[in-house]
Amino acid sequence: MMVDDYDVAISLNNRLDASVPFKVRPGKQMLKNMQAQGKSMRDQDYTVEKVFYGGDEGGITCMLQGKATDKELFGASITHLVIDPEHPLAEEVKAYQQQRTRRLFLQDQSGFAAMMGEKKTPKKKKKRGGGFGR
Repeated sequence: MMVDDYDVAISLNNRLDASVPFKVRPGKQMLKNMQAQGKSMRDQDYTVEKVFYGGDEGGITCMLQGKATDKELFGASITHLVIDPEHPLAEEVKAYQQQRTRRLFLQDQSGFAAMMGEKKTPKKKKKRGGGFGR
């Protein structure tokens, strides 16, 4: 199953790239993941310096910079970011995030079921033995 509608993703990616720089905040899950990795990411505004499409696996990816003096950039999928609600593409980004998250969830569910061997196979009928009464 394809996660992204390629044409929609590329169109949104190109329009976001044309609007660089813009402000985003990391989502809660991203903050937890970065802290678990020992990275110093804070709950603050970050400036998107570059936007690119990472294919169906990566989706729309943003390169973030904290302060203008920071040399380190963070790369993050747009699904893990909260875009400034005043941005002209905020509603489209939110719709993309919701659709991508939903499709990734569905893909993970079917993948998990397949890994666990939960294929629907017909149940075998029990053979009746020749016990008492036969």
